[in-house]
Amino acid sequence: MKKQTYILISITSLLFVVFLFRSLFNVLEIDWQYLLQDLEKTQKLVFLALIFSISLTFFFILFWRLIDEVSRKTIQINLKRLLAGKEVASVGDADLDASFKSLSGKLSLLTEAIQKADNQALVKEEEIIEKERKRIARDLHDTVSQEIFAAHMILSGLSQQASRLEKEKMQTQLQSVTAILETAQRDLRILLLHLRPIELEQKSLVDGIQLILKELEEKSELKVSFKYQVDELPKKIEEHVFRIVQELISNTLRHAQASCLDVYLYQTETELQLKVVDNGRGFQLDDVDELSYGLRNIKERVEDMAGTVQLLTAPKQGLAVDIRIPLLD
Repeated sequence: MKKQTYILISITSLLFVVFLFRSLFNVLEIDWQYLLQDLEKTQKLVFLALIFSISLTFFFILFWRLIDEVSRKTIQINLKRLLAGKEVASVGDADLDASFKSLSGKLSLLTEAIQKADNQALVKEEEIIEKERKRIARDLHDTVSQEIFAAHMILSGLSQQASRLEKEKMQTQLQSVTAILETAQRDLRILLLHLRPIELEQKSLVDGIQLILKELEEKSELKVSFKYQVDELPKKIEEHVFRIVQELISNTLRHAQASCLDVYLYQTETELQLKVVDNGRGFQLDDVDELSYGLRNIKERVEDMAGTVQLLTAPKQGLAVDIRIPLLD
């Protein structure tokens, strides 16, 4: 309770006692002047009035606090009911009842909106998973499965003609099968490298990129170069850029047929530049509307950071992806 409330209750109690004593004096026809002449009786009367006023004040305060406590408990119960999505009870105050009713309506709308957002996110996640499954199946079919099938056909033909083939021809055919299987093994390693999740965790952006480039060089025939000049970056930007680098490396492995990959990462006061260049087969920029799923993901991530993406490519001329991300204080 506030200080003003205590003062108001005390004044009310005092006025009530004064009014009570005045009424009693009028009913009993007691003369005020007679009482004032008798000092002892006057002292007793004042003491009685004071005690009565204090008692009444405490009673009013106790009563007020009881009402306040009941109101608080009712409000707490209503808040719990709101959180549980149940109907709220009346607290006996028109303003509070209106506020609870309004809050209940807004909470219901918010809960419904969250549920819709969750459902949409779940549907989108399932769509992404389904696209990834189809992409992995397509990659396996276009590379490893085709290579194993070719090796199987050659070996099948060799088994039927083994007795009639010359030793040199058979050796040539077997070398061809060996080369096909080595290619299949390399393609499978590349696919597994793309699927293996690598997280930044406690590492810096540069450390994370160096890690995936080192593993890339160990498990593929790509010649890799990484040049950088980076200060401290916001964690969110580091995570986005790291995922973008992963996606660009994956696209190079799966589509570019490149032998070299150069990564540049430079930071100035106002922007971060990421440039990834390969010497692969490239493509026509007219096909920009038919970008791969990976490049669309990159474009969305860059746009989330208010950045820009520029593609420089031509058939048999490789691909250069230039990404600029603004940096603000």
